[in-house]
Amino acid sequence: MIAKRLIVWAVLALMACVFMAGLAQQQAIQQAKVTMADIDNALTKGPVFIEFETAECGYCRQQRPITQQLEAEYAGKATFFYVDAVENRGLAKAFMVTGVPQMDVIAKKADGKYTYIDRNGAPSDSISASRFMGLTQKDALKKALDAAIQARK
Repeated sequence: MIAKRLIVWAVLALMACVFMAGLAQQQAIQQAKVTMADIDNALTKGPVFIEFETAECGYCRQQRPITQQLEAEYAGKATFFYVDAVENRGLAKAFMVTGVPQMDVIAKKADGKYTYIDRNGAPSDSISASRFMGLTQKDALKKALDAAIQARK
């Protein structure tokens, strides 16, 4: 009888730990809402890197540390935004998000239009041609960020 109770308590404790770990992981990826005004304001200071993600996305959780490394390397040179595509549906729609993770590098805004940087480091006014979809390696993103910084000079 005592053994059964111990087993029940052990199972309940294990379930509670798993539940709490899931909550902690989900909370770690949550962030504040981002607006177009936030992006436009940041563009007055330098390039902007936007990462669209969701809490449930496994590839997003793998992408986040890569992006955070870049954020540390480009501190003071570019602004990084992490956007939950579910919570920020309007912004996700504006940036034509069809899957996550999606990263966009914006060099500047002129005449009401964004200048994006594509995989080859070339400027583009087409978000669909310049977005980074899926798990993306650091070097590809670094190339775009370097080009965005150069495009502002």
